[in-house]
Amino acid sequence: MICPHCRENLLRRERTDHRCSKCERKFALDPKEEPLGLHDLRLRSLTERLAAGRGLSATVTQLRYAAARRRLPELDRYAGGTAGAWVVLVVTTTYILCLISGIQGWSGPFAFWKVILAGVFVLAAGLVVIYACRPLFRQRTRIAMPVTAYGFRTDVLDRWVGVYGEFPPGVLDEQQVSIPVVEQPRFALVCADPSVRACLAANRIPQAFDMALADRIENAPAGVPVLLLHDASLQGFATAKAARLTLGQRVRILGLAPRAVMDNESAIRLHERPPAADRISFLHTVGLTQREIDWLAAGWWSPIAAIPPARLLAVVTRAAERYEDETDAERRAARRTGFLTWPAA
Repeated sequence: MICPHCRENLLRRERTDHRCSKCERKFALDPKEEPLGLHDLRLRSLTERLAAGRGLSATVTQLRYAAARRRLPELDRYAGGTAGAWVVLVVTTTYILCLISGIQGWSGPFAFWKVILAGVFVLAAGLVVIYACRPLFRQRTRIAMPVTAYGFRTDVLDRWVGVYGEFPPGVLDEQQVSIPVVEQPRFALVCADPSVRACLAANRIPQAFDMALADRIENAPAGVPVLLLHDASLQGFATAKAARLTLGQRVRILGLAPRAVMDNESAIRLHERPPAADRISFLHTVGLTQREIDWLAAGWWSPIAAIPPARLLAVVTRAAERYEDETDAERRAARRTGFLTWPAA
C-alpha cells in the first residue's frame, strides 16, 4: 500500500502496527487487515467522490455503501461455493468411513481402488444433486453487506478517528445530525431510512424548500404535498401503495426503481430468501414491469441509502421544483424564460 503521509509504496513488513517504516507516522487502515480492503487514500477518495466537488455532506451509512460497491459476492458464485463445500464434505466423509470400517468384501489387493471408485461415484452423485438443486441453492443463498454497520464504525471509523482525531472530511454521523423543525412547511418528505433524512438535513434541503422531514406517512404534516422515498424492495413498494391509498394525489412517489439497479454492476444489490407468493401479489398494481416484479419476487432488494448524496439531492430537488412549477404560474413562466437558471447560463 501507499503511505498516506509520505506516499512511499510499503510492503506489508514495512507497515507493521499501522506505522510507516519510512516516515514513521501512523496511518489508520491497512487493506490486508481492514474490512473491504480499505486504506487511508481510498477512504479519502470515496469521501471526495461523495462530496461530488460541491462540498456535499454524506452520512456514515452512505460511506459504508460506497466502500462496499463491487465487493458484494455474486449469487451464482456464492451459491456454487456453498454447494461445492457440501460435496467435498460428503466425499471426504464417505472416504474416511470406507477406510475405517473396512466394508465386508472390500479386503484384498483391489480394496484401495474400490474405495476410490466409491468416492468417484459419490462425487458424481453429488454433482447431479447440485445441478438438480441449483434453483434451491440460489433461492436460499443470502447476499448481505460484507461488513455490518457496527463493524464499519468500530473497525474503520473508530480507527480513523484514533489517528486523525475526527471523521473523514464531509462525513457526518447520522445519529448526531439534527433534523430542523419547519414551522410552516410547503412540502413534506417521508423516508424510513434515518441516514437519508440526515443527508437531506445536512445539505439544507429542508431550508431550501421549507420541507419537513418525517420517518412515516402518519408523521407528515397535514395538508401539504408529500414526497416519498423508499428502497427498491418489497417493503418499500408496500409503503408506496399504502401512501397512495392514504394520501391520494397529495403524494409523489420517488422510490428507487428496480430497473435502476438490477442491471447496474456498481449498485448495491442484496438478496434474501424469496417472499411468500401472497406477499407479492400487490406488485402488479404499483406500475412495475414483469421483469422488475420477478426481481423482487426472487428476493432481491436495494437500499435507498446507497444512493450517493448528489444523486439523492438531485431527485428530491427536481421533484420539489416540478411540483412548484405545476402549482405556481409565475414560477413556471420564469423557469420557461430561463430566469432561474440565468447565473449558470
